Amino acid sequence: MAAPARTPPQVRTGSVGLVRFAQECWSELQKVTWPDRQTVIRLTVLVILISAIVAAYILGADQVFTFLVNNVLLNQNLPTPAPSAP
Repeated sequence: MAAPARTPPQVRTGSVGLVRFAQECWSELQKVTWPDRQTVIRLTVLVILISAIVAAYILGADQVFTFLVNNVLLNQNLPTPAPSAP
């Protein structure tokens, strides 16, 4: 007994597929519960503050590790600038 012939999947061409896609996207966006303006502002400020705290922590850790590597492990002091000739 032979297997039934498979028909290839239909491929949509042209603008019909694009229009339907846009309609379905718009339909899904209508279902979203959007936050109010005050909530967006509050959360944005919170993200900026946390990002600044993390950046300060990384900067501090980098400075400490740079000092430890240069002065403790490598025994290299920071170079002092040469005095300028008048």
